[in-house]
Amino acid sequence: MSRAGVNEISPYLQALKATWIEVGDIESALDFFLHAMEYDLLDQGEQASEFSELFGHEESRPWALLSGPGETTGQVVIVSGKARAKNAGFPRGWDSIEVVTSELDEAARRIKAFPGVVEVIAPFNADFSEQNSNVHRSACWLMPWGNHVMLTQAVSQPDGRDFPNTSASVGRTFEMHLRTTEYEGGRHLLLDILKMPRLMDVELTSGPFHVGWGLSDDHLIQMVFCKSGGLGTGGGAIELQGHPEEKLHPSAGITRGSTPGGTALVTFTCNELDEVHSRITADGGFECTEIHTLDTGPFASKRSFIIWAVEGAPLELVEA
Repeated sequence: MSRAGVNEISPYLQALKATWIEVGDIESALDFFLHAMEYDLLDQGEQASEFSELFGHEESRPWALLSGPGETTGQVVIVSGKARAKNAGFPRGWDSIEVVTSELDEAARRIKAFPGVVEVIAPFNADFSEQNSNVHRSACWLMPWGNHVMLTQAVSQPDGRDFPNTSASVGRTFEMHLRTTEYEGGRHLLLDILKMPRLMDVELTSGPFHVGWGLSDDHLIQMVFCKSGGLGTGGGAIELQGHPEEKLHPSAGITRGSTPGGTALVTFTCNELDEVHSRITADGGFECTEIHTLDTGPFASKRSFIIWAVEGAPLELVEA
């Protein structure tokens, strides 16, 4: 249950900048983030350089960049497209955005009331103290476009670091959930190649995660929490989850030029972009684009490249 990463600095990934969510009805999604989440609309457009890699073409499609009030990281980009298909089990690849809140129960009422939202986990207190974390209050919903939104509020503080907090009703995404059957490959990418420090590293067959999601004790979950940024909690994390094959959605064979709908892309800011690109290409285990300058979209003018991680999940690194 390592938490050595509390005292480490991520040499490359600096912050979780944004999560791109592909939706079937962008006006409805915009309404959700503006009113249920009480987010601010920062920018919108019709073109983004990322589209050619995500969708295999560069046709126009509306997008909007939103954030919790005053937040410069953990933002959301909603993109017009398709919803993720409904299947039994957990969505495979990128899925849940875990977002910090200062008033979970009030925010939960707004979210639950939004048309098409399904409550998956009602607000409850989860005690992860034995896993070197804290007690926090969480709730989770399945969105009409097929990904999950989880809100979390600290009840206590973990040893050696401050849990994410916000003065707004709903703040930034501080953690992204990446689910896979290719767990060791995911660890290799995040820990060995990208050198992300570990906040937590556990194997679970019971406890608050199983209680919250209604899982049986024969469901083994392997989890490592890999942070970006500086000391303590850092600048946003990836929660890599290893699950048995039968517990995840069927593989959709997602590759470069295709998406499953729902959570489509995660963007981190990165120091030493050229060095990281060289590390990826030297390893040879993960496909990536060449480094290029983004011409259009919410991060236009930034140098960037995309890696296809486990389950074909695209991870974008933009120059910090």
